[in-house]
Amino acid sequence: MIPARGFFCLFWLCFLVISGPALSLAGLPGLQTETEFSLDNGLRVYFLPYPGSSLVTIVLAVKVGTADETPESSGLLHLLEHCLLFRQSHLTSDNRLFRTISQYGLYYNARTEQDLMFFEISLPADHLESGLGLLKEVVFPFNISQESLEQEKAVLLKELADYSRQPEKVGLARVYELAFPESGYALPVFGKSEVISRASLADLKDLHQKFFRPDNAALAVVGDIEPERLRSNLKTIFSDLKSGGGRSVRPSTALKFPDSAPQVELKMKVSDTYIMAGLLAPEYDSPDRPSMDMLSELAGAGLSPLVYQAFAGQPDLIYSAHLHYFSHEQAGLIFISVTTREDRVPTVRRLLQNFLPRLAEMNYSRDDYLPDQQSLAFDFLQGGKNRFQWLSEKMTESPSVLALSLARHLLLKNDREQKNYLETINRLDSSGLRKIARKYLSRARPVWVVIKPEKK
Repeated sequence: MIPARGFFCLFWLCFLVISGPALSLAGLPGLQTETEFSLDNGLRVYFLPYPGSSLVTIVLAVKVGTADETPESSGLLHLLEHCLLFRQSHLTSDNRLFRTISQYGLYYNARTEQDLMFFEISLPADHLESGLGLLKEVVFPFNISQESLEQEKAVLLKELADYSRQPEKVGLARVYELAFPESGYALPVFGKSEVISRASLADLKDLHQKFFRPDNAALAVVGDIEPERLRSNLKTIFSDLKSGGGRSVRPSTALKFPDSAPQVELKMKVSDTYIMAGLLAPEYDSPDRPSMDMLSELAGAGLSPLVYQAFAGQPDLIYSAHLHYFSHEQAGLIFISVTTREDRVPTVRRLLQNFLPRLAEMNYSRDDYLPDQQSLAFDFLQGGKNRFQWLSEKMTESPSVLALSLARHLLLKNDREQKNYLETINRLDSSGLRKIARKYLSRARPVWVVIKPEKK
């Protein structure tokens, strides 16, 4: 249940989560030494002190998402998220929840993704313990009535109707469906209306009992906090929760794209035509992820995204082009979105397909040129490294993004020794980027989704 506040903005910033137990965030402006530990019941905790901030952000993440759903249950988790957030009787009695929100002036939201579900509160630092207590009461009990369930179904079905009118979200969901047909990643994060309509209390309770345990969750706190005092208070608040068997482990499945290059065409009430493509990419904890982060940054972001080179010499062919990289526990996705006119679809698709192998041959750094040519060459790689450093510092201005990223990392990282992310980025070279492009893009057959305007 998260509003449309810049569709890709949060995902774009979240890739900057620093890989490793020591996140090395303390060297960034305003941040102090961070603390990571686990409670006896298995709840993973991360404190990131940020002196001077008037607000503190708390994120509690649970390891459950659409990867754990089937076509018959698609949408139950999204519905459960809504009900936990807004419909529990111990929160709604005497308007307690909304009186609390008004009293503390807190920001209160949740979101369901492919791998995880997040619950987030931001409030004045003086009321931190109250916020922790509220978040515990939101996530771990299950006190939902049949009447409340039916009321929230109506809200969520309206939300799904709104999603169905947004071409970016519809197209991205269909790309996932084509890309991962044998996986829960193929299912839309917002769910299916027919499943939500027939959902029962028993369905939701079963999911809650299975996944919503402290040893399957992580808590991140970012703000002006005193770690030692907060650690003691946190134990008092959460220690009565019982563990239930450890972190959820999904079956390890080798995901691969279809052998063919399927294309789906849709008609929507839009003025432009959207061409969207998806390609297999590294999973969250893959050693290839930093290189793919950089490659997608150069190809899809910054002042001069390389994806526009696909249409060089034809300035009026497209209206816009974007390239994003989404990483999940068991797979990743390169997502390309282009807007154009309907009659230009075959040309745009052909040029995009021809462009992808060229990424394995490009010179990304001045070091790829002879000394007397270097002054004339544009150093894409150094520009990308500079932008990563700027974005990492920019993240310190958004405690919400930091807390979401930290909670994500606690639940998706593996136990092997990890490296400092920004140091890894700074060691990347042009040859390494070409190898990654060759591995994932050169011989790839994208899946395609085309959204055309409805005929009037």
